[in-house]
Amino acid sequence: MPEFHHIPVLLDDVLTYLAPAPGNAYLDLTLGGAGHASAVAQKISPNGTLYGFDRDPAAQCAAQARLASFPIEKHFFQTSFEHFDATLRQAGIADAEAGGGFDCVLADFGLSSHQIDDEARGFSFHADAPLDMRMSQSGLSARDYLAQVKQDELADVLYQFGDIRQSRPLARKICDAAGRGEMNTTFDLARVCCSILGSPRPGKPHPATRVFQAIRIEINGEFDAIDAFLRDIPKWMKNNSRLAIIAFHSGEDRRVKEAMRLWQNPCTCPPQLPVCVCHKKQLGKILTKKPIEATAKELDENSRARSAKLRAFQFIDPTQK
Repeated sequence: MPEFHHIPVLLDDVLTYLAPAPGNAYLDLTLGGAGHASAVAQKISPNGTLYGFDRDPAAQCAAQARLASFPIEKHFFQTSFEHFDATLRQAGIADAEAGGGFDCVLADFGLSSHQIDDEARGFSFHADAPLDMRMSQSGLSARDYLAQVKQDELADVLYQFGDIRQSRPLARKICDAAGRGEMNTTFDLARVCCSILGSPRPGKPHPATRVFQAIRIEINGEFDAIDAFLRDIPKWMKNNSRLAIIAFHSGEDRRVKEAMRLWQNPCTCPPQLPVCVCHKKQLGKILTKKPIEATAKELDENSRARSAKLRAFQFIDPTQK
């Protein structure tokens, strides 16, 4: 297994919008190799506190080693950020209403460089590897999923999560190959994708790119995890705390954009009413009018930042307005 590495995307922008300071409590929902976390840890030292979540055991080991030297309190949790609320409560950690909470929070929804480059993980079609794609390295693999999924269900996944227009003929061919026992490796899946979507062309994304993305999102329950996180995170944000989220898929970014819009403007009253009667309180303000994207310089250094979009929000205590 290659050494765990991860190039943090939009790092300078993350630090700008989170504005971490000495003594802060920082929550990293997608710790990875601690690329972002180590930069934040430097800012919250000394006496800060870091809480890190990641479902990938390899990421957890790498992050703990990288963060070991920082003079801060550290808590690590090997689980999906979908379960952060229940996990923190079970650990006896108080939310903002109970006097606890966080000063800065980051969620980076992208795969780490290590997960892509480790051929055995099956996230990429650049090498022939077992068709796996499990972030947690447990549960149903992509191979197992494709062996049992119904054709119509797979077509919906390909269309909704990968924007695949030829989702139905592609789902039929994938399911037929899986039924014959011919869908076991990343190359098996990539070949079927090319037979329906066309051959790779120089300078263009590989035809299988969005297919792999869609199947990965489905077997890891990524959108469900994002929805749960966005539902629960406001309860953990201190007054004047900041949240930064990096999305890589249009479906991810759409969820983040809508959540932040509702946090800033939660009122559901008809516009013709002279006063608000729903009594829903504004939770804060959006800090990024448009999503922040990678500069040309960063793209030269890390092409995987190409689709990254950063949005940030500052929370306020409604009782102090």
